[in-house]
Amino acid sequence: MRNELICAGEKTYYYAGLYKIGVYKTDETNVCLIDAGIDEEIAIKLDRLIEEKGWRVSLIINTHYHADHCGGNYYFQKKYNCKIYASKMNAALISNYDICPAIVWGATPLTVLLDHYYYTKSTIAEDIEGKELPEGLSLINLPGHAISMIGVRTEDEVIFLGDALVGVDTLKKEKITYIYEIGDYLSSLDKVEKLSAKLFIPYHSEPVRDIRELVRINRENVMNNLKRIKAICKTPRHFDDIVREFFNDVDMELTLYKYNVKGGIIKTYLTYLHNTGQMETECMDNYLMWQTIG
Repeated sequence: MRNELICAGEKTYYYAGLYKIGVYKTDETNVCLIDAGIDEEIAIKLDRLIEEKGWRVSLIINTHYHADHCGGNYYFQKKYNCKIYASKMNAALISNYDICPAIVWGATPLTVLLDHYYYTKSTIAEDIEGKELPEGLSLINLPGHAISMIGVRTEDEVIFLGDALVGVDTLKKEKITYIYEIGDYLSSLDKVEKLSAKLFIPYHSEPVRDIRELVRINRENVMNNLKRIKAICKTPRHFDDIVREFFNDVDMELTLYKYNVKGGIIKTYLTYLHNTGQMETECMDNYLMWQTIG
């Protein structure tokens, strides 16, 4: 795993580590980060590279509130007193991070689940709407993976996609990845597929010049999971039965952590199927049962 800044254009760089953090030069000494890494350790590594070039961080744009994207905020804001922008809902969550783990668990979360992927320190973030962005930057609305997620395009025709899609290796390993709203996610994939740019940079995957194949693979993964869940629910199923059969189908071993995270994603699929008239529910013997329609 490399830890270096790669030049992607006259003003555009990205951190070539586990997380592809954008670094955009706003003038000779100031840079805007696009996301900030998962924690202080990553932030320090990136900051050293920034300092070596004689730059300083004046702004962070978070594509969304997930901790692996804003976990480095605290370090940079404390050191540089930089502004942090995100879409309205995400700015509110980043500023009040204790709310965020409850979104996954659905209640006050079990403390054993609060690792650095799902919890980080709150930082002061502002609604990006109406703010004057650095010259050469523009936003792309890409909801689905997270509420009101955004991507960022630079004047070098580089697009930072946040988690609008994930890499092939991740999909082979994980089978089901985090999505908040399936319909929005599929619409964002359609949007990304039609975008034109010199380079596309997903946060968890290597940059590509042609995004269409990766879009196809991500879309296919979602559709396969929808089919799998519909097949499981051909007869009425309790939620835990659905989780067990899904895990068995994709050869995953259940843990408390995976029940929290992957179980929450399965709920997302069930919600989409119910809201689009493909699934119905019925209370049977005080169990809520899910069944595919048709």
